[in-house]
Amino acid sequence: FTRATDPFKAQRVQAILEVIKLGDDLTAEERSKVRALIAEYADCFALSITEVLPVPGAVHRLRVPKDAKFSRKIHQRPLTPPQREFVYEKINELLAAGAIEQCDPSNVQCVAPITLAHKVH
Repeated sequence: FTRATDPFKAQRVQAILEVIKLGDDLTAEERSKVRALIAEYADCFALSITEVLPVPGAVHRLRVPKDAKFSRKIHQRPLTPPQREFVYEKINELLAAGAIEQCDPSNVQCVAPITLAHKVH
C-alpha cells in the first residue's frame, strides 16, 4: 500500500485489522464494534512509513543557542549484526519515504547513541 492507495480499500482495511491486537477482555459485540470503528477510520492508520503523508507547511526547527556546545564524540556500543541489519533497514525505509534525508558529516552538530527497545508482545 502507498500514499496513493485508497485508504478504505478492503484489502488494506483487512491488513490493518490483522496487525491490531484486541484485548481478550472484550465481548464479541465489543470486538465487532471496535473492528467497525477501525474500518471507519482506516485512513488514520499507516501500515508502513511510506503511507505517512507530510503535513503541508510543517517545519521542524531546533532553537539552539549559538553558543551551545554538544558532544560530537560517539558513545555508541557496537551493534550486533542483527541489530545493525535492523537499523540500516529502518534508515533506508525512512530515506526512501522522504521522512529523513542524508546530510554531510561536516554538518552534524550533535550525536547521540541509538537505543533499541525490545517490543513487549
